[in-house]
Amino acid sequence: MRTTCLILALALACPASATAQLRFLQSTADLGELRGGPAYQHRFDFVNESTQPLEITDIRLGCGCLQPVLDKRLIGPGEKGTLLMNLRTLGQPNGVRNWQTQVRYRQAGKTQEAVLIVAAKIRNEVTIEPSILAMSIETTLRQELTITDHRMMPLKIKAIVASSPAIRVSTQTMKDGITKVVLEVARSGLTAATHEEMLNIYTDDPHYRHLQVPITLTKAQRAEVSATPSMVEVIGSGSQLVRLRGAGGQMVRIERADADHPALKCTWAAGPGNDATLKIVVNASLLSAPNALASVRVQLAAPAGAVLTIPVALRKE
Repeated sequence: MRTTCLILALALACPASATAQLRFLQSTADLGELRGGPAYQHRFDFVNESTQPLEITDIRLGCGCLQPVLDKRLIGPGEKGTLLMNLRTLGQPNGVRNWQTQVRYRQAGKTQEAVLIVAAKIRNEVTIEPSILAMSIETTLRQELTITDHRMMPLKIKAIVASSPAIRVSTQTMKDGITKVVLEVARSGLTAATHEEMLNIYTDDPHYRHLQVPITLTKAQRAEVSATPSMVEVIGSGSQLVRLRGAGGQMVRIERADADHPALKCTWAAGPGNDATLKIVVNASLLSAPNALASVRVQLAAPAGAVLTIPVALRKE
């Protein structure tokens, strides 16, 4: 009853849909009590009740847990269509929830909007933390998930399968209905800059036969050249050597190095090996304050066009 009253109040607060030419046969849906974890669907049927065609231009979701599937965007006069709304409940908190979607459409040069509301009461018996993953991989990255069944008789996991061969999965069953899942991803297994993948969890429980955890894999941007040390600190007059290394052992050669403070002077040389060495010399007599922050901008001939900036902290004795 509480959920129904809530969605009715929200519907009354959005009167635009009541007078719209695009009419949804049901603009609010109360799905009742749902077990948190599985995905659910609700179908919204609509009709163009006007005498002119219209185009659905945008579907704005109030939550990333919603995934709309629209069968058509151009709707002629009197024509019907369907918007299928997929609801992902994994990770949603317990209690009454409502999700709002704005459907924008254009007709005769004018933009209008219809509002759809899905409501439900979530009851979490099985949880997965984290319930969604974003992994940025530079070399190899490990990520742990915890599956917990809070019931007296916990479910048994039959299989856990990743949608990408780049994701290696291992599991360990603990006590008290807890299963640890470890994902390991190697950068060498990624064929694109970004992958949208899914971890599929299959169990023996009819209510939780198939649970899914979305995974976004991103190749971390590797610096072409790294500096050791990455930041220089010099007290009084003195010098500091900085070694420049190329990613994957590639050759590094310095074309020029420019300091933004008069107390700094730079020299450089090739080596050792494929690396390059930068020498930063400090003349403390040219410091007008006890402390100063400066930087050296290094322009590289190899890799061609690469630029590196090295921060320098200057301290008077």
